[in-house]
Amino acid sequence: MKVETIEATKHKRMVKDPYGFFTIFLDKGRSEIVVEFYEQVVKGKDNKVTTGKLGLVVCGTAAEAICHTIAREDLVSRFDHASYLGRELQKAEIALKNRLPYTQDEEIVLKPRK
Repeated sequence: MKVETIEATKHKRMVKDPYGFFTIFLDKGRSEIVVEFYEQVVKGKDNKVTTGKLGLVVCGTAAEAICHTIAREDLVSRFDHASYLGRELQKAEIALKNRLPYTQDEEIVLKPRK
C-alpha cells in the first residue's frame, strides 16, 4: 500500500482566536511558567489587537499540565492556536528547567558551556 507523503509548510497568514489570546512568561522567583489569558479582545482601526481584559492566570511548572488546564477551561477555539500554545509552553518548560531565558515567540538561546 502506498501512502502519500507531503512536505510540511508554515502558514503565512495567522487567524486570531475569537476566544482571546495568551501571554507566556517565566516567574523566576517562584520558578513557574505563568500564562495570562486575555478575553474581550479590542481591535484598533488597523484591525490589530490593541487590548483585552485579563480573564485568567494559569501557573505551573509542566507544559502538559498547563495545556490540560487551558483545554479544560475551554480557552481556545482553534486547533492551530492550541498547537502554537503547546509549542510555546514546551519551550517555556525547557527554559525553566535549564535556567535559560524565555521570551514568547523567540528561540531559546542556549548558554555557552564553560
